[in-house]
Amino acid sequence: MKIASAALSGIRSAQIRFENSANRIVNAPFTPETSGEPAVNPVTGAQAVGVPSPAFTAAEDVYTQEAVNMTTAVFAYKASISAFKTWNETTRETIAALSV
Repeated sequence: MKIASAALSGIRSAQIRFENSANRIVNAPFTPETSGEPAVNPVTGAQAVGVPSPAFTAAEDVYTQEAVNMTTAVFAYKASISAFKTWNETTRETIAALSV
């Protein structure tokens, strides 16, 4: 029974981590560039790699970090679901073997 409770606890923990990261993304500050001169020279055509966009001075690191947190929460959720399924199958097979 400890396996089932650990798996269910892991599922809930992953759900909370995912929701918290989503809330931090939604509430992340971003402000339009207000100074007369952009932070960098605008690039015509395709945006050059590694050149920040002059349109926003957003906390892009917040978005990146929270996207990583959400991805790891998804993996933790799937792992907990897998552990719960394995526990369920093992329990079912044990009961079937004992009832013979």
